[in-house]
Amino acid sequence: MEGDLRERTQDIVAMILNASGYEVEAADELFDLSAVGDKDSYVVLISDNQEECDRFCHRTFRLRNGEHTEVCRKILVTFDGALAAEHCTCWGEEEIARYAGEVALARIFGRKFVLDEAVPVGRGGQTKSAIRHLPIKVGERDAAILSGTRGKARCRFVPYWCCHCTSTGSQSVMNRVVSFEAERNDGINAINGTRMEMSLGDAVDTMMPDGCEVLTPKIPREGIEETAVAAMIQNLTQRVRIKKEEGDTVFYREEILKPKKENITTEVAMVYVPVWQVEGRDRVVEVNAFTGEVMGMPSDEGVEIF
Repeated sequence: MEGDLRERTQDIVAMILNASGYEVEAADELFDLSAVGDKDSYVVLISDNQEECDRFCHRTFRLRNGEHTEVCRKILVTFDGALAAEHCTCWGEEEIARYAGEVALARIFGRKFVLDEAVPVGRGGQTKSAIRHLPIKVGERDAAILSGTRGKARCRFVPYWCCHCTSTGSQSVMNRVVSFEAERNDGINAINGTRMEMSLGDAVDTMMPDGCEVLTPKIPREGIEETAVAAMIQNLTQRVRIKKEEGDTVFYREEILKPKKENITTEVAMVYVPVWQVEGRDRVVEVNAFTGEVMGMPSDEGVEIF
């Protein structure tokens, strides 16, 4: 992409993100813009170069905010319709025109502009959405076999708060040293609070497959980090028995050692988990499309689908 075209595009994209409440700054050679918001953050690359796009798409960018770290979402702006891109949201001519037009209308009528990527217009006029999700590894046919029932299967994406906690430091009592160096990955269902093991590194940020449904989260992010840190502290807490001899007398003392809260950092991001729901004649069975596990508890508890 030529320099002048790239600069003009950068100005328009910055305007769109600014209008949506993000603090936008020009960035280094890894990407063109960074956009920091109250709930999430973006990095933006503007390029038609396949090699440059590949490096951007397969790299993870993190933003540290105080003691917490979050994974940035990625926007690739390209006007080459043949360019292949994965693990990021793609904007082309149609997306730029749509968002820029909505910003203009918002200013005319005094409305607040909200960047809504839940229903972006894809190339060729098809409506799809780009969300961060675990990839589908179990197909519809295999899910039906695993479910043990005959019926129609539909794929739904269930929202989870994906938490990555890192603990550092140690504590010593007499000659005993206990290390608190550890990492913990956890996923909390944002509808019913159930848990599954999951990692941010497994998630992809791509267009939604056709015919899938997305469930609406009910549990807010507030409190999730605190819950994750508390679980990390509980997991690392140790009861240590210390032996001390004084002459012919042996003393035993027990100490409870736990990591300090300030030594634990967290990353929290919304990640959608694909679930096959197989509807039989007398029952409904759900199969995790990432792990192949038959789920023992409904993933949504009757939450409406949009």
